[in-house]
Amino acid sequence: MNMVTTISSRRERKKQETRTRLLSTALQLMTEREFDTLTVEAIADAADMGKGTIYNYFKTKEDIVVALFVDLERRVQNKVAKLSANQQSLEQVLISFVRHQFRLKRAYLPFVRIFFTQMFARPEQMYPYIVELQTIIDPPLIRLFESLQKRHLLRRDVPMELLVLNFKTMHLGLSAIWALEGPPWRGTYETLPKQVSLFCRGLEAER
Repeated sequence: MNMVTTISSRRERKKQETRTRLLSTALQLMTEREFDTLTVEAIADAADMGKGTIYNYFKTKEDIVVALFVDLERRVQNKVAKLSANQQSLEQVLISFVRHQFRLKRAYLPFVRIFFTQMFARPEQMYPYIVELQTIIDPPLIRLFESLQKRHLLRRDVPMELLVLNFKTMHLGLSAIWALEGPPWRGTYETLPKQVSLFCRGLEAER
């Protein structure tokens, strides 16, 4: 490794450490204060960095929340990727898959709401985050569908891309209902099995 590469690696590592510290501080403050009253200056002071440094990473405090949501999604997907299809039916497995994600995100409901607001209000600015989210969400979903196919619960003749796209579309709608409704989520959990049942129609493998 030459000197230029070493310096570049150190810079990248320092940038990542700064970003991590910034997000960690922002998360702590957002759990303690009302989002509307929180300022970028307050985040900068708490993180012991200049306001200008924050703007090198994020343009607004809403962008910080979106980045926190992406990191949350990564942690959630890492956990759901470890779920086994066990001996449940196709519908039961998919319902459990969605419910487990909602449970993991429950403590972060305000961030989820802000993310949806930004997604619909600023679609062009949000596009890079949406693309990044797909790289996080797709792999565990593909592994789940493949495990269901191996158990002969899910048809193999439907393209995986189509399965993933349609499931994510359904999941997005359910997530929006979940975020808007809030606890105790009676409507969400009444709607969930109905939507999953519709998704599964014609997809169950013949026995």
